[in-house]
Amino acid sequence: MMRLARPSGFIRQAASRTLAAHPISTYVPILAILIIVLLMGVFAWAVNNERDDEQSNELIRNALWVEQSLSFQLRSHENNLSRIASEIEVQSDLISTQSALTQLQHFKTIHPDLLKVAVQDRFGTTLLVRPPGADTRIAAHVSTPRTSTWLPAYFSNEHQESVLDLVVPIYEENDIVGTLRATFSLATILMENVPWWIAEQYHVTLIDQSDQALAMRSKGEPGESELRYAMSVDPPLHGVRLLMTPYPQKNIPTFTLLLTVIAGLALLAVVNLAMQHHYARKRRDAELALMQEQAFRSAIENSMVTGMRARDLDGKVLYVNPAFCELVGRSSEDIIGLTPPMPWWVPEMMDETLERRDRLKSAPSVQVFDTLFQRPDGSRLDIQVFESPLIDAQGMHVGWISSVIDISSRKQAEALASSQSEQLHHTAKLVTMGEMASTLAHELNQPLSAIASYAAGSLNLLANEPLDPTQLRRGLESLAEQTRRAGQIIHRIHDFVRKRDPQLSPLNLSEALQGALAMAKAGLRHHQIQLIAPAHPEHLPVMGDKVLLEQLIFNLLRNASEAMSGLEPERRVLEVTMQASNGVVLVMVADQGPGVASTIMAEVFQAFTTTKAQGLGIGLNICRSIVELHHGKLWFENGVPHGATFLFSLPLIEHD
Repeated sequence: MMRLARPSGFIRQAASRTLAAHPISTYVPILAILIIVLLMGVFAWAVNNERDDEQSNELIRNALWVEQSLSFQLRSHENNLSRIASEIEVQSDLISTQSALTQLQHFKTIHPDLLKVAVQDRFGTTLLVRPPGADTRIAAHVSTPRTSTWLPAYFSNEHQESVLDLVVPIYEENDIVGTLRATFSLATILMENVPWWIAEQYHVTLIDQSDQALAMRSKGEPGESELRYAMSVDPPLHGVRLLMTPYPQKNIPTFTLLLTVIAGLALLAVVNLAMQHHYARKRRDAELALMQEQAFRSAIENSMVTGMRARDLDGKVLYVNPAFCELVGRSSEDIIGLTPPMPWWVPEMMDETLERRDRLKSAPSVQVFDTLFQRPDGSRLDIQVFESPLIDAQGMHVGWISSVIDISSRKQAEALASSQSEQLHHTAKLVTMGEMASTLAHELNQPLSAIASYAAGSLNLLANEPLDPTQLRRGLESLAEQTRRAGQIIHRIHDFVRKRDPQLSPLNLSEALQGALAMAKAGLRHHQIQLIAPAHPEHLPVMGDKVLLEQLIFNLLRNASEAMSGLEPERRVLEVTMQASNGVVLVMVADQGPGVASTIMAEVFQAFTTTKAQGLGIGLNICRSIVELHHGKLWFENGVPHGATFLFSLPLIEHD
């Protein structure tokens, strides 16, 4: 830094001494430069004026040449058509001269600017038109002239361009018997009569009296130059002017280039010392900014919890940050320069890791994947890697940059959340079981009372003499039947309540429905609810878990019965229907309650959404989870004028 400052100080001191010793010599070079610049400016001004005069004269000459070419071409067309018209004989509505028609067709063929030619009688009726099939209507009928006449230019709707008409009278023994009317394209006339060397220099346009363009030949916009020339082409083009505008010159004027060079040299001599001082200070500021940037980057790298790693195309490690070193339990000196296989790769996942690496190398794109890292002490981490291409300053793909995140805590949290969700599911079943306790006690009381009665009767029969085996057998069979009934109730409740993993297997949905109705029957009688269950197919095979499906239907039945708890007993009607169609089975549970409130329609299947004071709000959420586990769909529909219908569909499986 000091070495840069001292020479500039010496230069400033030397410059001060030179100015003090030779004040006049300091200003002489500047004065000489100013005089040279002034002389060059005068010379450039003179050259520019001379060039403008030359361009203006050349423009006028070229415009006159184009005007004469256009006039000559039109006069030639007029003479040729007049000669052809003199050979045409018009008789009634026919044209009898075949040679004239042949010449007319030949004229049309060799002159692309001739769009249409028509022969009319003296009343304006078209007798012939070329080319065949052209519109026989004439743009505007004019009185028949005594000599060949060019009509004013106009825009033709038939040809969608500006055209020019030539009217030639047809005589027969000094009487006009018709006209020959030829229509020419102004654009084609201009294209045919403006040579390429003029078209390369000028924007050529035919304009009318209101300066509207009728036709042009152009290779681009003419620019905003004031140098242009317009002249009349009348005759033969009545009211038409020729406008020529030169294209902008792309070359740099000589005087501008010279003036720029001289001004640059002058400025270079004046600001040389100032530039040296400026660049020295700028370099010093750049070095300081680079040091600050390096310190800032180091601080960011040291504070990041996300591991960063850079590799080349062969997998060689080029860079790691401290967070990555901490993840793999190694120092940066041990990591940088390593090539695959890496020491932190898990042995049993080696093939998967190599396959992912080859896939990433063959298709360079951003990839996100989860994997495992193994530390030197044998501990393992769940890792999420964001891999993206590493692009250099030239835009070349030179490697890969990776962001590595430790997701072990998140994995543990997800496992804990899943376990808690399962526990909550089981708790809900236990809560449901608690609500069923009173009604199930009544359901078990009947078979237990019957068992006691049959046992007492059997003992009485044994005490009687003589013993009747038939009556004793009948009593014992009844006792066994009631025992089986009580056992079925206890077994069904045990299957419903116990905690186990879902077991999907082929089953009959009708049996699951009957099981759920059997569990809910006591509660429905207790709440004085009339159950309507129309007949349904006896065999509806689905792939599912019978206990979960019974819980699904039971929860819907219980929700329906609770929704009607505030109604009069005669209005408490619950209808359960099941039908199969198009490969799915549809189950509907309809109540007569108030229906689903509009305020919770969007969240009715979300957890902890409830309208009951003592409700947990997880029943319908569990129902949706069960249906989705069975690849089905659960929804609801509000009835009119009251009530709600909950529906779920499951896919049927093929059966013999």
